[in-house]
Amino acid sequence: METLRVLAARLEEASTTLATVARTVTATDPPHPAFGAHAEGRPGEVGRALHGQWTGATGDRAREAHGAATRLAAAASALRDAADRYASTDDSVRHRLAREA
Repeated sequence: METLRVLAARLEEASTTLATVARTVTATDPPHPAFGAHAEGRPGEVGRALHGQWTGATGDRAREAHGAATRLAAAASALRDAADRYASTDDSVRHRLAREA
């Protein structure tokens, strides 16, 4: 059971890391002037399109990281529940065998 609990803790840690990534990945997006979006004419159009693609992509990665974090947390919880059920079953069997002995 301890192995399951250790694995659950590692999954929970990975979940926490991914949740942090999900919250911070878009925080480092460069502002639109970095892409030349403030320029006149075609260069500005290209800069705005690039900025839109950049922010769209980082937003997508943030959503993916959040989803993965949620799934990892659920897996960690399921492992902890399984470990608890195994321990409970072991205790029940131990008590029953003690009564039968």
